[in-house]
Amino acid sequence: MATKDTITVKRSDTRTQLILAAEKLFGDRGIHSVTLKEINLAAGQRNESALHYHFGSKAALVEAIMQYRVKMIDARRIANLDALEREGGEGDLRSLLLASFMPMAELLGTEEGVRFIRFLAQVLNDPDFDLPSIALRSDFEGIRRSNALIIAALGDLPPEIAILRQRFIVEMAVSSLAIWTRHNDAVADAAGREFFCANLFDSIVGFLTAPISTETLESLKRATKKKDRK
Repeated sequence: MATKDTITVKRSDTRTQLILAAEKLFGDRGIHSVTLKEINLAAGQRNESALHYHFGSKAALVEAIMQYRVKMIDARRIANLDALEREGGEGDLRSLLLASFMPMAELLGTEEGVRFIRFLAQVLNDPDFDLPSIALRSDFEGIRRSNALIIAALGDLPPEIAILRQRFIVEMAVSSLAIWTRHNDAVADAAGREFFCANLFDSIVGFLTAPISTETLESLKRATKKKDRK
């Protein structure tokens, strides 16, 4: 007769198997192109109700995949931010972006990481999910700290523009990293990947610090007035 601990481990393994199978299928084909039955089969689950038992819905499964991966990534982000703050470098925007986004960029060095990046790109492009909002409202300590530090570093920008640019950099980072995964030697080409990421971070810094045009400021005023009238 199985003990309680044995059952807990077995259930945990099943849940993880479903997460990993769904992550790959979603990343390859898109979230809505994959059936729950296909995920069960890919995870080696004969019980067709296994996925529903552990997650309840496809949306909850997507959330579980992100929680599973981001928890590990955020631990690296926290360590980077701690080191940056010890050195007093949190005011340097490029160093801050490196500390915040490099843990995700480093995923390109493993097949497992590539699968998650491809999955994130599918979530980003799915109208049922708002990945930038999920990131900006995250309860993860590292993401929350990064968001606050980036906003502080962009202190001269109007709040509406600073927040919108934060959304843009999430989209830019995920999309760009996903494009890199299309290379046949994406994991093996360490030198190419290093150059690609360095240039990506330069581009994000330039994007965040770009001057605000008169046209943008005028359109912001019109948008604000329209919102106030509602």
